[in-house]
Amino acid sequence: MTHAISVIKVGGAILDNQDSLQALLVALYQAQLPFVLVHGGGSLTDHMLLQAGFSSEKKDGQRITPESQINVVTGALAGAANKQIVAVAQQAGFSALGLSLADGPLLYVQQNPALGRVGEPIADTTEGIGGHILPLLLRQGILPVVSSIGIDHQGQLLNVNADYAAAALANQLSARLILLSDVDAIRDATGTPLAVLEFHQARDLLSENFIVGGMKVKLAAALHAAERSRRMTAITGWGNPESVIALLQGEMRGTCILPAV
Repeated sequence: MTHAISVIKVGGAILDNQDSLQALLVALYQAQLPFVLVHGGGSLTDHMLLQAGFSSEKKDGQRITPESQINVVTGALAGAANKQIVAVAQQAGFSALGLSLADGPLLYVQQNPALGRVGEPIADTTEGIGGHILPLLLRQGILPVVSSIGIDHQGQLLNVNADYAAAALANQLSARLILLSDVDAIRDATGTPLAVLEFHQARDLLSENFIVGGMKVKLAAALHAAERSRRMTAITGWGNPESVIALLQGEMRGTCILPAV
């Protein structure tokens, strides 16, 4: 049986918990299901910026990246974070290959000048080699581990929010998107987990005042993927590998957003 490709995004927080990262990757290796791994690296980036004498600032859940910081951010995400995850993936059994959005490029992004050297996926385009090279790597038994450093048509390296990067790759591959976080589901105003959301219900949630910061970005990325790829998109916790495997197998876990119709 041929399984559809999935795109799994892990947040930078999992880098601070090597045991959880190892457990997740071991479970994924044993499952032998095809996926592309996209990652962030927020806490590591904060640490490296601080070491370099910079402060960190975010707006609506996205990191503001001044010109003076892009080299440090690139080193943190495409360098240190990427290679740490590649190393753990190889220990788990994978033949893992570290990449960034800029390599190839897998896909082009465009600058959002309001946030500095920050890129965003270009709406309604899948321009780039990701749609060709990523399935080829998977067929050869290689796990692509993709950092969210992108490039625009002018050759600028740009810092891309990893949730948006994962959504863009899911669109490019017509793949399911699984966004892993330190929470197991989106919750309503009373704290009750939301299991399954119709597309319009998820869209309406974006305007609620209890959906803020990183969760708002995750929800927006999930909606983007659900609308473009016509596949279910899920948000769940990285601390429960069994739920991640169940999602890869087509079950409903965490918060599942149904595709737009």
